[in-house]
Amino acid sequence: MNTRRTGLLLTIVVLVVMAGTALIASLSAAENDADQFVYLPIVEKPWLPPQIITFTANVEIANPGDTIELSWITENSLTTTLYHLLPSGQFGSFWYVAATGTMSYTISEGSRNYERFALFASNEGYPSANATLTLPLVCPFTWFFQPAPDICPQEAALISAGAEQEFEHGWMIWVGEEDRIYVLYDDEIFSPKWMAFADDWEEGDPIDDPSITPPPGYYQPIRGFGLVWREQPNVRDRLGWAVTPEAAHETAVQRTSYYRYNHTYIRAYDGNVWHLLPEHSDWEKIIPTP
Repeated sequence: MNTRRTGLLLTIVVLVVMAGTALIASLSAAENDADQFVYLPIVEKPWLPPQIITFTANVEIANPGDTIELSWITENSLTTTLYHLLPSGQFGSFWYVAATGTMSYTISEGSRNYERFALFASNEGYPSANATLTLPLVCPFTWFFQPAPDICPQEAALISAGAEQEFEHGWMIWVGEEDRIYVLYDDEIFSPKWMAFADDWEEGDPIDDPSITPPPGYYQPIRGFGLVWREQPNVRDRLGWAVTPEAAHETAVQRTSYYRYNHTYIRAYDGNVWHLLPEHSDWEKIIPTP
């Protein structure tokens, strides 16, 4: 005896993994009087490689302290990450963001030269796509001399009381606003080529050591110069005796704004500029243009 069976649906779900691509097939079997089956496959489209279509800022140049808007469009991105890059090029702060969107960012008042960002778009099975954005910054300060270095100074020129004194084998320079004494050596044998010391001499302290008598035509340095000369190891041996009295003047100091290895520039007594190279590696005196 034949019995008509209708409305019976058998569903078998099979997960097939081939070469990293998920294929989901739904097999539906509809049984009829003749025990015939109809198979209806449903295929999920695999991921395509992620792409970054655009990554831009709303301005072409900005000032330190400005708030800017970053915009991006990506395709095939499952995870999208926006990074702020440190001046060293390393990753700084980061945000998980929509595949397409915008974000406001406030630039630090202390930022110089440029701001940089990186955008990464990724999904399963493909390498991440990435793009970088470099936004130039307006330099808020000018150098106190020309020709100027080709980078923004970190700060405005520090105007200060100063002094300098020439020695047999170098110079001493005092910058009052920094409470600092720079020692420049002109020997070709030893390193470092220049050093910086705290100015620990105070009014009321002895200005020199009466037990030290310089040869005729030479001078014992006094006040802060003398304190460093007498008490810091090797300074006296490398510099020798002073060959002129110390000379007071108004000086100026500025430094470059690199992430590392910055240059220091100090106005000299004669109007030229002392240039102290990074890492105490060397120094020179440069002649500025009018």
